[in-house]
Amino acid sequence: MATSLRSARKPRKKSVRSPWYVNAFCIDYIERYKHRSDDAASAEVKFILSALKLPAGARVLDLCCGNGRHSRAFQKAGLAVTGMDLSADLLCAARKKAAARGNPPLVYIQADMRRIPISASSMDAVLNLFTSFGYFSSERDNARVLEEVSRVLKPGATFVMDYLNLKPTLNGLVAESEKCIGTLRLREQRRYDSRSKRIIKRVEALNVKGGPIIRESVRAYSPAELKAMFKRASLNVSALYGDLNGSPFDAAKSPRCVLVAKKKSNSGKSS
Repeated sequence: MATSLRSARKPRKKSVRSPWYVNAFCIDYIERYKHRSDDAASAEVKFILSALKLPAGARVLDLCCGNGRHSRAFQKAGLAVTGMDLSADLLCAARKKAAARGNPPLVYIQADMRRIPISASSMDAVLNLFTSFGYFSSERDNARVLEEVSRVLKPGATFVMDYLNLKPTLNGLVAESEKCIGTLRLREQRRYDSRSKRIIKRVEALNVKGGPIIRESVRAYSPAELKAMFKRASLNVSALYGDLNGSPFDAAKSPRCVLVAKKKSNSGKSS
């Protein structure tokens, strides 16, 4: 019996859209954010180093390191740095700029921050800078990132997160703007989805025919929500700052929310 044309057809595969963070951090991301320079990173690292008080050779993980601006600055300060990111493009740029491996070493690895391929209790500090948190649509996945941070930290070691400050960020959210960066003319559209509690950004290069439209989506946590999440991951917040210069934190005015937390020691107390 002949098989009908309809039954012979293979079922169409459903197209699965990649998560936004897989596509957003491509090579043109560096062009769009080129004002985030090595000089700016070096200035920010000065405050972080003063807060961490780490000895020379201490092991540091720069989680979501991008093109390695801060990783290089920490290496210059004498720390043994591992930079980790999901983006192959940004890591390629980081490796090209990195000094030859020496003492202290600077190593870059590609991995998902929900599964950090580093031994437990091996890091003297973990850093997560420039709002590199809240990417995942699942609250459980975002919490898993903090659990992984806690796992790789030594007892009593420090975690520093540089995150948006919710209230002034929402108050100052600009729905649409245009700007020129180098040869790029960008249109940026922003909105806050109150249902998902996410800030959503759409970036389009107006002068690039057929260029990609980049979408960013970050869960907008309040300082109180972050503190509670940290605590559940055995990370006790010991200090809160309003920027990476160490300014006092003001929930209504500070441009950033910089949390400094310590992993609980084996005795159950943070050191």
